[in-house]
Amino acid sequence: AIFGFCDIRDFTFATEGLQQDVMLFVNKIAEITHRHVVDSGGHPNKNIGDAFLLVWKLKSGKNTNSSGDLQRTLFDSSLKCMQKVIEDVRNVGNLGSFLKEKKSDISPPWASSLRNYNVNVGVGLHKGWAIEGAIGSKVKIDPSYLSPHVNITSRLEAATKRYRVPLLMSDAFFGGLSGSVQSKCRRCDKVSFKGCSDPMVIYHHDTFSLKKLEKRPNNYDNLLKITSWDNETVTENKGLIDDIISKLNSQNELVQREVFDALFNTYLDKDWKRCKIYCHLWIEHFPSDPVVNRMIEKLSAENFECPPSWPGFHVFMEK
Repeated sequence: AIFGFCDIRDFTFATEGLQQDVMLFVNKIAEITHRHVVDSGGHPNKNIGDAFLLVWKLKSGKNTNSSGDLQRTLFDSSLKCMQKVIEDVRNVGNLGSFLKEKKSDISPPWASSLRNYNVNVGVGLHKGWAIEGAIGSKVKIDPSYLSPHVNITSRLEAATKRYRVPLLMSDAFFGGLSGSVQSKCRRCDKVSFKGCSDPMVIYHHDTFSLKKLEKRPNNYDNLLKITSWDNETVTENKGLIDDIISKLNSQNELVQREVFDALFNTYLDKDWKRCKIYCHLWIEHFPSDPVVNRMIEKLSAENFECPPSWPGFHVFMEK
């Protein structure tokens, strides 16, 4: 099955301000999420306060080709669905406009803060097995899925805060997507989540052209400074630098994405000095890219020198 986990951002803050009206807020998000999931062929499974567990069942059996067109369509549909959820929730705007729509009263101490609270969600997508069944007793029964893969999906969503992107997907999910959709995805990192026996590559999906990343953030000058190099580096890597600049200036997004792939490969290959060169030139062209921004922050903390003890992936032990 495909599992999706959708979580409302900064929910504790909204709960403290809205108090009993928080139910209206959650149900509006649930209505948006459930509608898109059902339209895409999925099933809402659990509402867990500020989070929603979502499931798309894959066909299985001897006569089923798990990599066939119908299966890939479901992977594509589930990703498209969750991107619609993210967009629709974001379009709600700030909580003030939502409250005005519902004619809810809000206590003056919280009014200003909550009207500046922008509604957003984070999403994790993963593929794996699960045991489906009823959990509970004669008093209360809930249909549920028991599997470590459900927990992995939740941890993928939690990681979106670290990587400053609204959606992350596992390599198992990425492998089910059609080629055209995969071409719009980029690797974010290689990680090991608690409960995982093997590390996985996690992916982000670009819903827009890379040109949207050309806006300079407030820390742009600092990003260039910490990724700058000396004259000796220029001399030793002139051919590489010229090649990267040529590809980034090509205005061909497929060619530009090849540069990002090479950047990420130098990171995984522990060649962080060369990765620094790629990061600097990438940021010159796409300074608001959250994926590379975070990578620069992490690698600069090690002075762009890979620690000998680094296993080639990051370990996240949070539940």
